[in-house]
Amino acid sequence: MDIKTINPQAVGGRNSDAGKPINGEKATDSNQSIAMSDTSNNSVDKVTLTDVQSQIRALEDKAKNVHADNSDRIAQLREAISSGSYQVDAQKVADKLMQTEVLFARF
Repeated sequence: MDIKTINPQAVGGRNSDAGKPINGEKATDSNQSIAMSDTSNNSVDKVTLTDVQSQIRALEDKAKNVHADNSDRIAQLREAISSGSYQVDAQKVADKLMQTEVLFARF
């Protein structure tokens, strides 16, 4: 298959298949290369997957092991909101929004 003529905008939303095995190959957490040959013209297409999948799994495992008990803080916030004493720091909110935008801009 000639990939030079593929429209990159048409392929943009297909990232969900990025970590899946191809043609029954067993997926591993390390880098992997899969070569597929086309017998009609003896060309070989090669796909190389990085270790992003293993990094994602490590982060998921780490997140599963975090047990945060914020019930006291939540109760304090509810009380402050109910009593009308809760104050929003607009500058802090804006700073956090900008940090988030910077993080998303990297991807």
